[in-house]
Amino acid sequence: MQRFKAVPLTAEAFAPYGEVLSHKGEVKLQPVPGAFDRTDDAPVPMLSLLRIETANALPVVIDRLERHPFSAQSFLPTEGGRCLIVVCDTGADGFPDIASTRAFISEKREGITYKRNVWHRSVTALEAPSQFATVMAQTGDGRDNLFFDLTAPIEIVAG
Repeated sequence: MQRFKAVPLTAEAFAPYGEVLSHKGEVKLQPVPGAFDRTDDAPVPMLSLLRIETANALPVVIDRLERHPFSAQSFLPTEGGRCLIVVCDTGADGFPDIASTRAFISEKREGITYKRNVWHRSVTALEAPSQFATVMAQTGDGRDNLFFDLTAPIEIVAG
């Protein structure tokens, strides 16, 4: 089983995959420009609430990844704390490039926006209960979420 170390989430390290959502205190209202990136195929904006009742502890074994081809996807914590965020690049075949896997641990009050088409694992709460407001545009015809079952699970361990 391949193992990857989770490191603290930083805007610089996460930039190839999306944006870290954390108010920097420089202005009262801070825009999040990538949160509404979408194609014309996804005209329906959707705000959802996600509640996670059970915390996970590292190591975490992952056997499935997902991506959203038509819209960015944002997670804004409203309750709870740290989360595990797992991403990877897309290979030449269009499938996840497992060797490029990166794992991050967010701090309390840090959210993220995944860019369109970024392979990722669902947000994994390291503290519970946790609740998130999620924002994503949708097609309305079920093509919004693409899943990939890994041929061999990977393990994320503490950095």
